[in-house]
Amino acid sequence: MVKKTKGGTLLSQVHQVCSRVWNKILRQNNMADLEGARGRIIFSLWGKDGVPIKTLCEKTSLDKSTLTGIIDRLERDGYIERKQSPEDKRSTLISLTGKEKEFSRNVQKVSNEMNKIFYKGFKDKEIIRFEEMLQRILENCKEAEN
Repeated sequence: MVKKTKGGTLLSQVHQVCSRVWNKILRQNNMADLEGARGRIIFSLWGKDGVPIKTLCEKTSLDKSTLTGIIDRLERDGYIERKQSPEDKRSTLISLTGKEKEFSRNVQKVSNEMNKIFYKGFKDKEIIRFEEMLQRILENCKEAEN
């Protein structure tokens, strides 16, 4: 293994800068309510609604205590609702209310804009390889977390 690496530092810096750029693009498109973890939760629920908090933790990589606080605020603001699972009375399911649909027309535009910035100068093969390596890093980190 290479003695001195910068991968972790670079990933951290990329995360910080990309978050600021992403939030800037959201604000420019009147989508500020989707900034930060709020947006990650809503985007995750667009894929599959009515999911347990544990599943949202996995999809967003947020810990349960952080997620619970954000869910409280999203519920207060009318974006999500909690429902008791019909199969397991101890489990709470999180669902979108429909209020987030006001953003749906701009989501693809905003996402495309971020991808253009993120992958500027990359060839398709480079993007595929890069994402494969990031997936491996993510899996390694999740394994270490458990």
